[in-house]
Amino acid sequence: MTDLDSGSGESPASEEVQPPRLSLSARALRVWRGRRGSRKGPTGRAVFRDRALTAVEIAILLCWTLAVTRPYLNFAPDVHPAGREFLANIQTHSVWTWLRSCGACAMWFGSVNGGWPVPVDVNASTLHPLVALTTLGWGVANGAKLTLVFGFFIAGLGQWWLARVLGLGRVARIWSACIAVAGGHLASRMDLGSIGLVLSTAAASLVGPPLIALALTGRYRNAVLLGLALALLAVSGQGYIQVGVAFLFPLALLLLPRERRERMSLLRKYGLAIGIGGLLAAPIWVPFLHFYPQFGKDVTPTYPWSQPLAYIPLNLFIDDREFYLSGALGRVGVPWPYVIFIGWVPVLLAVWGLRGHRNGEERRIVTFLVAISALAFWLASAGPFKILLKVPSLFDFLAGLRYTSLLAGLAVSPILGLAGIGLDKLLALRWPSIQLLGAGQQSRYSLDLRWLAAIPLVAALLVARKFSMSYIQVLPPSKEGPAVLSALRTDDLEWVSTPFGEHFWNEPAIRRGLKLAKNIYLSWHWRDRPSPEPALVATRGDPGPGMTVRAVVDGIQIAAAPPGQEYAAVQHADDRRTVCSGRGIGGDIDVTCTLPSPGVLTVKENAWSGWGASVAKERLPLLPGRWLSVRLPAGTSTVRFRYRPWDMPVGIFLCLAGVGLAVMTWLRNGPSPTSPR
Repeated sequence: MTDLDSGSGESPASEEVQPPRLSLSARALRVWRGRRGSRKGPTGRAVFRDRALTAVEIAILLCWTLAVTRPYLNFAPDVHPAGREFLANIQTHSVWTWLRSCGACAMWFGSVNGGWPVPVDVNASTLHPLVALTTLGWGVANGAKLTLVFGFFIAGLGQWWLARVLGLGRVARIWSACIAVAGGHLASRMDLGSIGLVLSTAAASLVGPPLIALALTGRYRNAVLLGLALALLAVSGQGYIQVGVAFLFPLALLLLPRERRERMSLLRKYGLAIGIGGLLAAPIWVPFLHFYPQFGKDVTPTYPWSQPLAYIPLNLFIDDREFYLSGALGRVGVPWPYVIFIGWVPVLLAVWGLRGHRNGEERRIVTFLVAISALAFWLASAGPFKILLKVPSLFDFLAGLRYTSLLAGLAVSPILGLAGIGLDKLLALRWPSIQLLGAGQQSRYSLDLRWLAAIPLVAALLVARKFSMSYIQVLPPSKEGPAVLSALRTDDLEWVSTPFGEHFWNEPAIRRGLKLAKNIYLSWHWRDRPSPEPALVATRGDPGPGMTVRAVVDGIQIAAAPPGQEYAAVQHADDRRTVCSGRGIGGDIDVTCTLPSPGVLTVKENAWSGWGASVAKERLPLLPGRWLSVRLPAGTSTVRFRYRPWDMPVGIFLCLAGVGLAVMTWLRNGPSPTSPR
């Protein structure tokens, strides 16, 4: 018997004398608990062999990921992934490039709509470790391409990890992981250009393996890994997948053992994992909770983007892009909220994997995977949310979940887990063999027909990859972009506006230091704080009343607003105004004014807790109002505005406490005496 059906921790001796085949849970326990009592553990040679083969598995998965995401490996300047909102979705990543030049200024994103604290934009993936590392190394645009590649790889790695936790053989592990990489639940999100949906879906796939491993072994290290996975999910952006996981997480109760003492021990470790995850993610949730009273979001309590529950599973099989565009089966006519295509082969194997479970532990795991898939589909239909809308305190939050169909993507990983179980069972069957004659009359060779299973398995991979490649594409540089953005440059920090409704201007404009007003590309807004009015507007149509056309660049008009839209100006007591000069980036702004008389300086940057002002190291009190404003005396003054909030340091401190807790927990010796069995 080959490694087609062996667990990841099996000794090579099993190839010589085949032992009775273990059940799913028994093999998983041998992998994750090790051997106890007087039985000898694996030899050094066996451990080395297993680790070497594991490295080969991961290398295969990485190569497959590179093959699927190959278009994103084009690092030519201004070539970017296709997707209508991609360059708008990565606009906040620029704060990592600011970090190198001005340090703490990167806590404030001041390039769009008056600015906001960086962590409060939950739609963005700005604080994701991959985003930070790739942006610091390769810049915003190319860093985002690399982040996407690694995001697809993480999704596959999470699926591979789940199969390993389940004790599945190497073929089942590699194949299910490769399907996860090529699945439509990832690639289709790039039809919108949402890097956050790719990262959050990938991060969600990392939650299941340590959750199940903790239930199987009770080891504290699995609690740490679960906490790390939850923290990574929290900083991945978008919010939809995070809400879905929060609704699915209580299903972990299905994994609890029957014995009360063991059950309570496992519950405490789940609580420990949640605590570690919460502490590690504190740099995002502490500032967000502080800001939340100012946070606004459009609501649609009718959920027009949801799809009837009966139709959602069909999306696992539909690979016709035009069919999605038609709006059939209760969909709106765009693919990205609905596509979860993986094909018939994985689903049929998942059904096969439901049969023949021999003990309670194994049944609990399979029931858990089935329950996750079913509830994810129900959440995608908005069924639970429509019920909970009757609770007044939850109305605004739940009605803001407009694209619930995205939550169907959470069903893909457990379905592929079941498919891996089915494939493992299929390969374990007694297959017939064909006797072949060799060159001599006495030479005979036996051909094991289980190799025929490779045909549908490979076909499923190729079909999934072909479908996903229609979404994984890049676009050439814009011919008109550089000239238009150059025409929008100002001598100061005035707000400007790019052509209305066109998302691809954002990142290139911010890279050039422009501050964009009237930006419509956010899924949230400040309460009662509209965008500042732009001093310059680029438009393909009528520039509007009061605007003066200064130039026409590649068919796009550049129009100037009447006086009064300056970034920084002083209002004097006699109603005169003095325009001041502003310089800076992010949360570091310097404004120089030369005044004939005292007045009130107003800087069109959103005022918020954490801003401070000083002149020559003497602090100035900020005046109340939506903009930054201070009183200035006559003469020449340079006012230093600095955003240094209390919430981000508190979040970082809690994160460090989480690191300490995770390290101490990791160093605890093995499972507790009450580990579930």
